[in-house]
Amino acid sequence: MRRRRANRRAALAALMGLATGCALPRPAAVPISREFEYSVGQGSQTFPVPVSAVAQATADALADLGMRDVRPRRDGTVLRYEAVSKDDRACAVTIRSSPGSATATVRVGWFGDRALSRAVLDRVAVRLGSSPPEPIPEEPPSTPGRNPYFSRDAVPDSVMLRDQADALYNDRVVP
Repeated sequence: MRRRRANRRAALAALMGLATGCALPRPAAVPISREFEYSVGQGSQTFPVPVSAVAQATADALADLGMRDVRPRRDGTVLRYEAVSKDDRACAVTIRSSPGSATATVRVGWFGDRALSRAVLDRVAVRLGSSPPEPIPEEPPSTPGRNPYFSRDAVPDSVMLRDQADALYNDRVVP
């Protein structure tokens, strides 16, 4: 009986030692994606250069694409550039440091704009020299998505509430 308990405890200890958890460090070899990714309204890309180089390239890229009111802000180790696009949408570029690289994340407007996010990150790559030089577009590509909450194609209130306006007794509730 004692031997069986000892074997179970040893097996449990071995399993707990092999399992990854909060107390154990993560594996060091995590692959870094260097390609453009777009998810949940924001684009991101990792550059194998320090944050200072990406920050300067981001400021220049935003200016290249005609963004105005470019403001850098720092929150601890995170650097954030805020700007306004030509069509008056907010654009935010967040730069985070990783070991040996920096990750830039772009969000345009409330619901995102894949084409403009990609254009910003492509310009950053050109400014860093990791992509071949290309001309600055006169009109940056933009595909603003439809607003699912306040659609311009929605039924106007005059049509939707017509029956209530035409009712004989509209000032009181009749049982």
